Amino acid sequence: MNTKFKSFAEFGRTAKQERVQSLKQQIDGIFEKSIKDDFDSIPVGSFKSNLPEINSISFVRPTSESGDVLYAVIYSSDKEERKISHNWSVLRNGNIYPKDKIPVELGKYQQEEIALEIASLLERINPAFIHLTNLDVIPLQDEGESREIVGGPTGPSVERPIDPAREEFLQSQRGAKFEFANRDIGFKGYKGVVFPKFIYLENPFRGNAAFVIDLPEEIDFEAIEKELAVKVGEGVRVSKDDVREAVLERYWQPISDKAKTRKELVALGAQRFIHTPETWQENIGKAISERQNS
Repeated sequence: MNTKFKSFAEFGRTAKQERVQSLKQQIDGIFEKSIKDDFDSIPVGSFKSNLPEINSISFVRPTSESGDVLYAVIYSSDKEERKISHNWSVLRNGNIYPKDKIPVELGKYQQEEIALEIASLLERINPAFIHLTNLDVIPLQDEGESREIVGGPTGPSVERPIDPAREEFLQSQRGAKFEFANRDIGFKGYKGVVFPKFIYLENPFRGNAAFVIDLPEEIDFEAIEKELAVKVGEGVRVSKDDVREAVLERYWQPISDKAKTRKELVALGAQRFIHTPETWQENIGKAISERQNS
């Protein structure tokens, strides 16, 4: 049965309400499927947005509040092309809302459209594949070198956002088991991807190098899980985070204890790759593939 409207204004209000409801359902679906169970594995860091008016979205964990909230800092530009930002809250229960007034330059978007962009970005980052650890991941820079933060042509040094397509590429590599980063630094520093026979490490910015370091033996994930099950006792569930942390403690910590810089990592036998936006995918994909087949 067709609904009759008394005026075009009523029709417009109804259409807008239906649009908002549809957006909320999409957000709820993404959160339930891809984020809710792995909320604690969302890394801090800056990421590119699909909305052209948004320069980047940075995820930040507050230090003075509970672990049930994450901040999303949205960077954009005003009419004078000055960089501006405003904050959103992302709650563990899936509620996403602005803490600050949304800039007029983003006024073309409904609040729910921006919330959907935040949820969709988290889905692409895929926290289910990520493990945050207290172990160091190349925390220091070599003497005389700078990295991670780079200067713009006319402005101060800024943090470059990560393209989520890069995450999708790395996570899709054959044999990739999980990605890891230091809990406090997140994706603002070096991060790693664990493979059965080696570990891939990168800081995804031009001028930085990626590394592949071989492991002394192939990781037996099933055996590690069984060992943990014996330790915790019958009836206690061993989580994927427990297994991943045990893998890192056994295979990454001995490397991390000796290698706090890139030079120290190379001294341990890591192979170094220079990555650029034009060639990184081909070079890194080839390096990973060769090791998988060796």
